[in-house]
Amino acid sequence: MKTRKLLYFSLLISVFCSCGDNKEQKNGQNAITTEQQASVHRMKDYDLTDSVTMGSHLFIYTIHREADDSLKAVVDENGDKYVDNYYDLTVLRDGVNFFRRRFTKLSFGSQLDESFRKNGILDGFRFMSVKEGKLTFGVCVSFPESDMSEPFVLTIGSDGSFTLEPDTTPDIEEIEDTSV
Repeated sequence: MKTRKLLYFSLLISVFCSCGDNKEQKNGQNAITTEQQASVHRMKDYDLTDSVTMGSHLFIYTIHREADDSLKAVVDENGDKYVDNYYDLTVLRDGVNFFRRRFTKLSFGSQLDESFRKNGILDGFRFMSVKEGKLTFGVCVSFPESDMSEPFVLTIGSDGSFTLEPDTTPDIEEIEDTSV
């Protein structure tokens, strides 16, 4: 009998609390619940500075990532919201500004299919190598919290020009899988 009274009392309290939420909404207040706040995901700001030598030149590059509320957010099938990011890449050659550009998902828009344009975020940017007088960086647009991604290669020429192309290099995991 005590269990039944406790259950009834709990039900009354939950009904009372839900009515209180409706009153706040009726009064025109935009109350955001803790659950709604927890469903907005942002990647932490990120900064990396490193250097590489190419020929007789020292290149110092800085990669900066920041979540940007002005970019279109992505909402997954569970209703969780993911704030998209931008990356700033700055490259100095022998201490002089050589390359500076901001990249967003739209920078790759023409090379992404509709699902990645709609459901992906720009979430990866790293230095890869120096090849044939060019700096190469790996860039990735991914579905949040998944292994579904579209990798790209950013190549910066010796004159500061750049290209963005899909990365067609097979993953190491794929190579290992085919040898089994």
